[in-house]
Amino acid sequence: MTTVAELQSCDGFSVEESGRVLGWVEETWLDALGHPAALAVRTQDGRRALLLAESVEAVDPDSQEVLVSDGATLLELDAPRVDSSGGAVVASWHTTGTVLEPGRVAASPDAEPASPALAAARAATAHAERPLWQIVAFALGALVALVSFEIGLAFLAAYLVTGHAY
Repeated sequence: MTTVAELQSCDGFSVEESGRVLGWVEETWLDALGHPAALAVRTQDGRRALLLAESVEAVDPDSQEVLVSDGATLLELDAPRVDSSGGAVVASWHTTGTVLEPGRVAASPDAEPASPALAAARAATAHAERPLWQIVAFALGALVALVSFEIGLAFLAAYLVTGHAY
């Protein structure tokens, strides 16, 4: 079972079942207590579906994948509705009760989502690790800057005390 923090931060991640992509997470839906209860998923064929949190086996933030159990149920979402009563606007989204079959289109986990909003969410949550050579170059640069600063400070102190830098 995944943790609450993992499910709250998986917008834009690909949803995968047994190595095949079912779709991409559009948003996390919360229950009455504010805990993640389901994920709104955009399928490969453009339909929207609801994936219950119980079906999620793991969330991999490094590869931006939500892994679901085999035979996970995707419920088709009806069109969103907006109502206003007493000056308050209430938006709701209900399932039609129809179970969606996963698309037959093969897609790689690295494929970009069809929606620009999902692509932006995926890019915002991407974890890029710097290559080792960049880390070493930064560390050496910082060391050179520190040593140069200390040498300059020693010459400045000598100049202020004696009037000569050396």
